[in-house]
Amino acid sequence: MKISSAHVLPAFTALALASPIAVYPQDVPVHHLFTRQDIQSPINASLPNVTIFATGGTIASQGSSNTQTVGYQVGLGVQQLVDAVPEILNISNIAGYQISNVGSPSINETILVRLASMINAELEKEDVAGVVVTHGTDSLEETAFFLDLVVNSSKPVVCVGAMRPATALSADGPLNLLQAVTLATSPNAKDRGTMITLNEYVPSRSFSVSKKRFTNTPPVESVPHSSPPRTTQTPSTPSSAPKPAS
Repeated sequence: MKISSAHVLPAFTALALASPIAVYPQDVPVHHLFTRQDIQSPINASLPNVTIFATGGTIASQGSSNTQTVGYQVGLGVQQLVDAVPEILNISNIAGYQISNVGSPSINETILVRLASMINAELEKEDVAGVVVTHGTDSLEETAFFLDLVVNSSKPVVCVGAMRPATALSADGPLNLLQAVTLATSPNAKDRGTMITLNEYVPSRSFSVSKKRFTNTPPVESVPHSSPPRTTQTPSTPSSAPKPAS
């Protein structure tokens, strides 16, 4: 039986309504919306429109120093994420919603249902090309799977995160976000369901996605040697050599 949003979304909505968990911090506006005017840049009518839904995670985290890559705290809002990558405004007009600002282990059914509902509503707008969801990596694949089931649109939905906080010297979030917005504007990204992009990589939908590392993003990995093993050869005895006495 094919599972559709008509089956899944009502079930999660019921759970969300019954959830006693407080989702939104008091200092985070639930309906925070910004446009390019808010970052002092005029809207370019020739560019596509992308909406970013921010949920928190490492990509929105800060450490006490630029060398701290563990033990950081979530705290940056969607406005700050976009401000860190002004190049995004060269490829898209941006609007953004702060859905939550938590680590991804705290993403619950209330947040998921609200996120899915807002994404569906946003993608119904004719002038919106696609959406991007910034998210922690611990449960990034679960959220992407859920959205793939319940978002009813052929437009791109791209989930993105980071392995290191925004304050780190080697922060990967800004480039990941730029690539996610680029992917969301691509015509080739339509009809592909919910996608994940990290570290210049978009996993195939034919394979499950699982987090394997916690702080590093290595460009190379050790692989077994493909060359044949070395062998020791025994020198052959010349045919003219004297034969041993019998």
